[in-house]
Amino acid sequence: MTGPDPEAGDLPWTLDLHGTGVSALPRVRAWAGRSLGHLSPDHLADVLMVIEELASNAYEHTPGPDCARLTVLASPCVVVIEVDDPVPGRPKVRPPDFERARGRGMLLVDRLADDWGVHEHSAGKTVWARLGCGVPAREACDSPR
Repeated sequence: MTGPDPEAGDLPWTLDLHGTGVSALPRVRAWAGRSLGHLSPDHLADVLMVIEELASNAYEHTPGPDCARLTVLASPCVVVIEVDDPVPGRPKVRPPDFERARGRGMLLVDRLADDWGVHEHSAGKTVWARLGCGVPAREACDSPR
């Protein structure tokens, strides 16, 4: 795990997931929770749900994620979540199917994130999501509500 130098600006925290399996999901969630402990509980819960769903999607539909990144922009308060995997293509948001136990991850991401998308590159793709704090843009992430 690497983290930003507070003097360097908004560089991302990075968690290496190359060669891990789905059993690493609790580690991803714990890492994100430690990294973003300054967020409000509601905002942190949304961020944790999104990073877990993006990583789960990579484990289920690709050989697995290569890494996860978190970037925090303090003003306005925004968290950018990125998960890299080695397979090009765009994840699909499926309508809810109550007869299936799975398949709603990207629907959750779509509902919780302010925006999300995919950057394809020579090594596969990066799926990203951006979540705002729900506070006015002039307030920072750690401002009381």
